[in-house]
Order: sequence, then structure tokens, then C-alpha cells
Amino acid sequence: MKKVLVLYKSKTGFSERYARWIADNLQCDLVELADSDKQTLSEYQLIVYGGGLYAGQINGIDKTKRWMKEFPDKIWVVFATGATPSRKNNEEIFFKTNFRKGEVRPAHFFYLIAGINYEKMGVIDRLLMRFFSFMDARKRGTRRSTKQTSIDLTNRDYLEDLLRYVRLKAR
Repeated sequence: MKKVLVLYKSKTGFSERYARWIADNLQCDLVELADSDKQTLSEYQLIVYGGGLYAGQINGIDKTKRWMKEFPDKIWVVFATGATPSRKNNEEIFFKTNFRKGEVRPAHFFYLIAGINYEKMGVIDRLLMRFFSFMDARKRGTRRSTKQTSIDLTNRDYLEDLLRYVRLKAR
């Protein structure tokens, strides 16, 4: 049986980048969530899943939770990527939003700051981001520029805790 598999779902590329870095670092297999199946998952002991946050929800988390239920003997580690500054209380909020009490939960959850890539977003996502930015500015009583600027905050150093945890569990 293989030890570690990294699964991901990525809209704008940040989750895929982190997933590739994790797989490279751990020298393990990497599979896009859409290409995963029961046979593939059954071959691994520990599965790392990553997806971007959209309105607080981890992209692909529903399918991942179905897999987690179906394979409770596996060690599941989940990471989410987003542009929200990484603070301990944010990580807890993202976890509780995606894994409610009584639901299947991963062994560990990590939040990795990534960024925003407007060029790879669909029209609806860009419109939603503009609306949320407008509402945030209104709430704060400030004026916001209507220009949407992409920003890449990914950094391999943000993976240290996740990699340490996976190495420990995959022994």
C-alpha cells in the first residue's frame, strides 16, 4: 500500500500550486479531485486534500467528505487556500464552517494564505468579489477602488507545519 496521496481542486491555480509543492516535497502521488476514484483512494494510507475557499466553503469539500465517510480507516488531512490573512481564529472559523459537529472530520486542518487571481476567475466570481469588496468598504465607511488587482501570496514556507504533520502520521 502506498503511503501518501495529495488530492486537490483548484479554480485559480493556488491550491494546485500548494498541492504540487506538497507532493514534490513528500515524493508522493498527486491527483486532481475530479480524477479520483475508489480504486485510487483505496491504495493509500494518508490522503491530503486541498481546495480554495469561496464564500467560506472549501472548493470540492462535499465530494471529499463523501470519500472521508467511505474510507474512515484513512488518515485525512485537509488544507484550504485563500486571500484572508492567516490568523488562528480564521483557521478555526474556516474549519467549523466546513466541518460541522457530527459530520466526518479530517485528522487535521490547515489554512494556507494564497492570494486572488482575477484573470483566472469566471465572470460570476469576479462580480461577487466586486460586490463583497463594495459591501466591505461601505461597512467600514471607506471608498474602494473598482480596479481588481490580482495578488500571489503563496510561499513554500507556509507548508512547514502541514509537511511535518504528514511525515509524522505517515510513518
